[in-house]
Amino acid sequence: MGLFLILGLLTSCATQPPIKKEEDEKGILQKRAEDYWQYQIKGDIEKAYQCEAPEFREKVSLIQYINRFKLVKYLEAKVSPIEINGDRGKVSVDITYKMLLQHISRKDLKKVVEEKWTRVNGVWYHIPE
Repeated sequence: MGLFLILGLLTSCATQPPIKKEEDEKGILQKRAEDYWQYQIKGDIEKAYQCEAPEFREKVSLIQYINRFKLVKYLEAKVSPIEINGDRGKVSVDITYKMLLQHISRKDLKKVVEEKWTRVNGVWYHIPE
């Protein structure tokens, strides 16, 4: 009877899918990038700051980080193709934004950026330029 139990356990373990597939990681990174950009759009810069790489946060204070975004209002961000290579990720983001300066046109501006992300202790973090 013990042999059947052991064989049953071995068989069930053999049929389990790998815990972290590449597609699962892409989904996790996509969600993290989308959350990051929603924080930017909503003006929740403190939450966006927490998505930045730990090395960056060691060098740049929250106040300094907030000052980077005083002249920009993000309106929309669409996260698309994602590439993962180990603990490094690359995300393409189509951004719509406005500049908050008097002498610059008030029309919506668009740009596509290629962002770098890094995974630290299982969590994805944005690497600012």
